[in-house]
Parts: sequence; C-alpha cells; structure tokens
Amino acid sequence: MMTKISRASKAQIGAVLDLMLAGVSSDPASINALGQSWWRRLIFRRIFGPRMLHSQMETFVATRDDQVVGYLVLQFEGETAGTFDWAVTEPLDGEGIDTLGELIETALDHIEERGHIPLAYFGMARETDPRVAALLEEMGFWLADYQLSQMRAPLPLAEPAQLPAGIRIKPQIAQRFSPHLCEFIRMDFDLPDDKEEGETPQPASAQGLSLADQVDALCDLHQSTLRASKLYVVEEEGEAVGLIQKFTWKDELRLLVALEPFLWGTETEQQVVAAMPGYLDKQSGYLRVRTFSSDHLNTSRESLEALGLVWQEAPWQRWIVGL
Repeated sequence: MMTKISRASKAQIGAVLDLMLAGVSSDPASINALGQSWWRRLIFRRIFGPRMLHSQMETFVATRDDQVVGYLVLQFEGETAGTFDWAVTEPLDGEGIDTLGELIETALDHIEERGHIPLAYFGMARETDPRVAALLEEMGFWLADYQLSQMRAPLPLAEPAQLPAGIRIKPQIAQRFSPHLCEFIRMDFDLPDDKEEGETPQPASAQGLSLADQVDALCDLHQSTLRASKLYVVEEEGEAVGLIQKFTWKDELRLLVALEPFLWGTETEQQVVAAMPGYLDKQSGYLRVRTFSSDHLNTSRESLEALGLVWQEAPWQRWIVGL
C-alpha cells in the first residue's frame, strides 16, 4: 500500500496521542512525565494533548491502509520552527526511514509556505538510530554544536564558593534581553575577528556554512528559550564577560553558561559556577552545567571536575536546516 502524508484530522490526532502515550515517541521520557498517573494521562489525552497538537502546533501523519504509521508535530517559536515530537511505527531499516523522510519533506514545505521563517530544526535523542542522522544530512540538515555535553553533580558541591572579587551577577529582564542574546552566544564560540582584506577566508563547514553563520542560526534557535528561564549577566570590573541562563526541572538546577574565552577553565569561572547554587538559594538536588559550544566545556572540564561535577554527553541533539 502507498503511504499518504497529510495534515492530521482530529481523529488522527487522537491516534497520534495514543502512540505517544504507548511510548512511540522521539522523547518518551518527557511524554511519560506528562502521564505519570491515570488522571494526568486522561487529561493529556482528552484535553491538553488535542489542544496542543491541533490548535497550538501543526501535526502531520503518515497513513497506510487508513492506519497511522508515523507522525511529526511542528511547533513555531518566533522565527524558527522545530519538532515537538515525531515517530514512525515501522523499523528504520525498512519502510520506516522512507516514511520519516516524507514526513520531514512535507513539514519543511509547510514551513516554507508560511514564509518569514529562515530555519528549522529537528530534535532527536543522542541514541537515535544513526540512519536518522544520515537521512538528515542527505536533506541538508547539520548537527548544531549546541549544548552537546554537560556536567552534573548532586548538591551541595564539594567546593562551594563565594563570587570572586570584582565579579558581579546582574539579573536581567528576559522579555527585554532578546536584542542582546547573540552577542553573548558569540562569546562562547571564540569567533575570529573580522578578516581584513586579502586574508584567507574562514573555512566553511556544516553544509557549507561558516562558523559565524552557524552561530547566527543558533542565536535564532535559542531565542525561544528566554521566556522559560531567568537570565544573569556576568560582569568583571564593570565589563560584561558572560551570561548565565537558569532553568529548573524537578529537583535539578540547570545553568547554561556563556563566557569570554579568556575565562574558560579559569579559577574565576570555577568560583562563579560554585557560587551560583548559593546565589540562587538552591542547596539540594542536582546541578547541571552546560555551555553553548563544545570547545568551552571541553576547556573547562578539568576545572569543573574539581567541584565534583561529572562530564556527560547531553541526551539531545538539534539538527538545523536553512530555508
């Protein structure tokens, strides 16, 4: 039977929600968290889920013989569009990978038709079948160097600290910070100065994009996180040298750190990280630290390990494509 790709009807959204709750999802852990008890599952299945997938997002389904064999749910935030969830019911070494490709192509066509959206992203767990990464590369996506690793430890830390002399942490108003976000993200990638005339241009990578262009894409991607976080600018002797973005999830304090490269791996950075749980009045549970770039966390790894933090690969990847 031929596979049909279409926008989901209300009945098909119900079938998609049933698949999600049965664990057929790109992010089953998060879906399971929504349905930890029977009444939460019922509310998600009957009220919140249909509202999200039908009214707040765009849901596409693959059907064969009137059965849903795959789905992809798009969410839109500002100038980006990305996957909320996706899955196929068939093995990826068979028809499943073709079905997924058709779902992605349909979703990208839909995003382009909306206009004014320069990029899209596809989220997937690190342990996802490598066939999916190969498919994305064929379709022009590139793996973003974006929070690909993390360091984690129980609180309190082995070496809590006070903020170093000369360092100030200044809270920001998230709704007003958007115009300044990219300058801080750029810090975390140690971008070279603008090339003077006659110099060799910066090498391109990731589907032909320069590092500067990749970082610009990450700025657009990251804008949607501001409303769900609290922001703190790090100042040294009155000069802005970094950004700390705070998220909370259950008993975990999550810090996303961007700093000028001269601070990577230094005692100053170590003391700032060690002081943040106390500054934020969080002394139990867990601390998770991420940076935007892999280079930053790799450089700081040894220093942060001295605090008791353990390096890990982050569980999630973002793949980006320009439109």
